[in-house]
Amino acid sequence: MKKKSVLGIIYICMLCLLGTQAWSENILNSDSDYSIKIAVTINEDDFIMGKLEYSNKSLQLVTFNPIVGIIHVEPYLFIVLEKAIVSRNVHRIKCRPLNDKYGSSEITGVIDFSNELKPRIHLVNASGYTYVSNMSDVGKRNHEKYIPNVWLGH
Repeated sequence: MKKKSVLGIIYICMLCLLGTQAWSENILNSDSDYSIKIAVTINEDDFIMGKLEYSNKSLQLVTFNPIVGIIHVEPYLFIVLEKAIVSRNVHRIKCRPLNDKYGSSEITGVIDFSNELKPRIHLVNASGYTYVSNMSDVGKRNHEKYIPNVWLGH
């Protein structure tokens, strides 16, 4: 009996501590603390597939490009310069690549993760060309063909 009451008090204290931290840091609000992974294609090329992770301060992108049967993997990191919350879980962003060897122009666009199972993304470069977009059906087939064991995201 004494052991159960001590365990009950410990559980209540832990719940209060964790609940207070979550509310004070606003952790439960997805527009202030989030991380979402999205399966994407690069430059509207269905053979260049990628996994994009969008978090509070940065975009991380890993691309997989099958060339002559060999999968070439390249990581990219983007710094978010501006972010405007259009509505809940819909963000308009402007970012700049830190390690893109093909160009260093700013990328702008919208990331909509209001439906976390089917997030939408559309990022364009300064010239107006689509840089990152959601994976098409052809891209999904290529993903299953070339890298079936790699989870790219939703």
